[in-house]
Amino acid sequence: MVVAGRADYLRLPSGLCRSSDIALVTIDEESLSLLGVWPWPRSFHAQVIDNLHKAGAKLIGVDLLLAGVSGDVTAAGTDDLFWEPKPSPDDRELARALQQAGNVILAMEVASEAVAGREGDAELIVGTFPYADFEDAALTLAAVNLPEDLDGTIRRCDTSVSHQDESFPTMALALAGLYNDQNLQQLSQQVLSQAHTTHPALTGKDFLIGYRAPVGLGFSRIPYYRVLEDDFDAGQVAGRIVLIGPTARSLQDLKPTPVSMRGVGGRGEAVAPMPGVEIIAHATDTVLQSRYIRPLTPGATAGLAVLFCVVMAAILVRLRPLMGLGLGWLPLTAIAVLVTFELFWSRRLWIPVVPLLLGISLTYTFGTVYLELTAERQRRRLHQAWAQRVSPEVLAVILSNPGLTEVKGRPVTATVFFSDLQGFTSFCDSSPPEQVVEQINKYLTIATQVIRKHGGTLHKFIGDGVMAVFGDPVFQPDHAQRAVAASVEMQQKLAQLRETQGAEDWPMFARIGLHTGKLVAGDIGSKDMLEYTVMGDTVSIASRLEGINKELGTVILMSQATAQQAQHSFALQSLGKVEVRGREEPLEVYTIEGVGNYA
Repeated sequence: MVVAGRADYLRLPSGLCRSSDIALVTIDEESLSLLGVWPWPRSFHAQVIDNLHKAGAKLIGVDLLLAGVSGDVTAAGTDDLFWEPKPSPDDRELARALQQAGNVILAMEVASEAVAGREGDAELIVGTFPYADFEDAALTLAAVNLPEDLDGTIRRCDTSVSHQDESFPTMALALAGLYNDQNLQQLSQQVLSQAHTTHPALTGKDFLIGYRAPVGLGFSRIPYYRVLEDDFDAGQVAGRIVLIGPTARSLQDLKPTPVSMRGVGGRGEAVAPMPGVEIIAHATDTVLQSRYIRPLTPGATAGLAVLFCVVMAAILVRLRPLMGLGLGWLPLTAIAVLVTFELFWSRRLWIPVVPLLLGISLTYTFGTVYLELTAERQRRRLHQAWAQRVSPEVLAVILSNPGLTEVKGRPVTATVFFSDLQGFTSFCDSSPPEQVVEQINKYLTIATQVIRKHGGTLHKFIGDGVMAVFGDPVFQPDHAQRAVAASVEMQQKLAQLRETQGAEDWPMFARIGLHTGKLVAGDIGSKDMLEYTVMGDTVSIASRLEGINKELGTVILMSQATAQQAQHSFALQSLGKVEVRGREEPLEVYTIEGVGNYA
């Protein structure tokens, strides 16, 4: 036979090396194009086995199901129920080659098929065995079953399969055991012990395959047609395990594996399924080299997942959802993937990455939902607490900075506003309740509108008294000017109201006291009821100044601290120093020129 050409060999990337114990004889596309349509005459297989035996192959594994006889097996002209087909010359030639080599392991397979019957669905176990003459001539039989995971990927290899109460070793176990002259039963127990088959992901009689390299790079490959023509280097097979099997796509024996995403070495293919014969070679190499992948125990996996979840939660709480996505979820996900893959390839330690990614993602998702719900509740609480106290502009600042209303208390510098109505007690005693409420509400409405307009915060109504603060909870550098401006406008609004009142209405005159100084702001109260307020000597002085208006015949009275900050915006008049209850030193006070005073 004329050889048309030789197959190109792939160059190995750095860090990878081919097995020195196993070689493959591949039924590839080139062999199919040269030798004709599959299946080939069994005399071809006989010649290949003869040539491999002559070259010194220690063991030959055939990943082909050589069931039945070849050639014309019809029983023409006979009705004998016990008629058996006769082997063809090619069959006899193959049996001879198997007998003469004495080191060939033939493939068998056990498969299950779903069947339907009158009593319901059932499962039929079917065993496929070589022709009896081949079985007798071979060294032994071995199963070529490759268990698939739920995603169809081949990650595991059984140590044995059963058929009708008889156990058969798998091809990988048989090749490794006979190669090292080991008892197969003892080897099976050793493999299961070292491969940690008690892990829930394993069945207890299989092991994870430690793939040596991507498709085409782990083992020397010799095209079938070259072995058939005895045109190959005997050094490639001498003393080695040789596996014969299909690799051509047209023969449909390609399976997805964990290394399929790494493509075919040197060809740039993105995804490459692996031929079944090469998977068996990897499984055999795993046993020979004890390259078992050690699965991390479920407890350790759970602990690692919890650790990632705790880190994700800590980052999320500290950075909040948006920054937590970029600085928490993405880095942790990348670390989980990179670390697990690195340990898998370098240390053969299998850490399930899905629990880690699921834990990180669920922690981020539920943590974000919880924080958003919590933030929304806090936002509603703040909105309810401040909506009627401050202007919409100030409210927007508070809602965007919840820390401005920190519960523990904080020092602030602000201006306190106190106002009170002249003669309100006598009015209450002499007037019907409905009239009292109607009049006081007019006054409080004016006070509320004016204070909020100038950026002040309403803290409380005490009967006819109003307490407000300028400069808290949102800092205002001009809080004193704001307080004075609000006082002036409030007096103007009350004057306008008095001009429009009837004779039966009670004329309202308000006194206002202002003082600027240090305060303590925070929530006070009990577990059942809290109120945000300000406290300190500044509050007391502002309240006292409001009362001193009566003695001085003024309507607006402020301390020197307030006057110093507002003097550039208003025409102020000093009224000298007055004694203020609770203070040892007299306090210089000011009023505003042009604002109507009364005795």
